[in-house]
Amino acid sequence: MRALFLSLGLSLVLVLATHAHPAAAQDYEQMLSVGNAMRWRSDNAWKVNLAVGVGVAGTYQYSRDDKVVALPLIDVEWRNRYFFSTQRGLGFNWINSGQTLAGPRITYDWGRKQGDDAFLAGTDDIGATAELGFFWLRYSGPWRLNADLKYALSSHKGIRGAFGVARGNPLSENSSLFVGIEGHYGSKKYNYAHFEDGATGINDVTPYLSLIRNLRNGGYVGVDGRFSFVLGRADTTNLSASYGHSASFLVGRRF
Repeated sequence: MRALFLSLGLSLVLVLATHAHPAAAQDYEQMLSVGNAMRWRSDNAWKVNLAVGVGVAGTYQYSRDDKVVALPLIDVEWRNRYFFSTQRGLGFNWINSGQTLAGPRITYDWGRKQGDDAFLAGTDDIGATAELGFFWLRYSGPWRLNADLKYALSSHKGIRGAFGVARGNPLSENSSLFVGIEGHYGSKKYNYAHFEDGATGINDVTPYLSLIRNLRNGGYVGVDGRFSFVLGRADTTNLSASYGHSASFLVGRRF
């Protein structure tokens, strides 16, 4: 029965993943992050986390208009080392000390097209590209620190990164609220492609809240909300609003 439920759940999420048309890559990864916000253990060599949900985010990064997107989460990890995830990418926990996780990973940036939004008329399309990156996570009591860098292997060949801190606050035996803040960085090539300005720097600071409720038999529901203060050159371009936001809701099960 467990194997049947797992295969059916995986098939459903794969169908949604195939037909989902995500918003900006940054928003998409953040909206799915609520499914992986809470650490959990498994007695099996394989850890599987499947979820489906819905999110609202900009039609492109820092856009003025929003769209609704499907949020399929497939997160598979083997022996706490190798992982494949629609949120984390394909990677390896090179450092896995219990309190610290770090290693290389490959992610995917869906790019951007003129037709995504009226404000993009006359701009160049940004091609989709795989990204080679390195991530770092550190847990200290209720605190979680994170940082990562990603290099686009094709298209604009720029670098983007993130760094942040969050605190987990238990609300009950089965519920937790995470309060955090994260900043996002863009290199000269990345910012020129996305904002038509080649200056390197911090593009936003984003406070967020993530609420997770654990259910029976490994099930859970999660809600995430984020509000970005756009900074620097990303704020001065006509392509960007001064603020960004996203919200997501997931229902899932851990195996």
